[in-house]
Amino acid sequence: MSELDPLARALLSELCQKFPVGREIGLHWKRYRTTAGTANYRHFVISLSPIVITDEEKLRSTLIHEYAHLLAYARAGRKGAGHGSAWQQAMRDLGAEPRVTHSYPVQRNQSRQVVEYRCVKCGFSFEKKRRFPKRRKYIHRDCGGLIQFVQIRAEISESEVA
Repeated sequence: MSELDPLARALLSELCQKFPVGREIGLHWKRYRTTAGTANYRHFVISLSPIVITDEEKLRSTLIHEYAHLLAYARAGRKGAGHGSAWQQAMRDLGAEPRVTHSYPVQRNQSRQVVEYRCVKCGFSFEKKRRFPKRRKYIHRDCGGLIQFVQIRAEISESEVA
């Protein structure tokens, strides 16, 4: 839970009174690292991240965004899911600009490996961050040759070099 929980619950209560959705809405705190919040249409629950949401402005913006999802769903049913016109209208009704993603600073995972592949026919090689699913054949689109796994190398991060 976050120290912003009382403010979040007060804001949610205010939104529910001004723009009722016909159901009680739950509020949960989950430790998402890059996602600020989510809205669950089935259970009418909003989940917020105490890791990403660190101040009142981020809380307000994210909670309004997620509440707009539930409001659009309550108004339009399944057509209201997602970031379509029903959600955009709900955002405007709530007095917010309909922006799909946040721009809060977050810490992303560092890649730990490099996977190398090579075309058997033409010798073209390339690298990926993840290995292709096994038990499938992959064909090089330029020459039609079979793509073959070569090796996995540990990637050295910049912090390990310094």
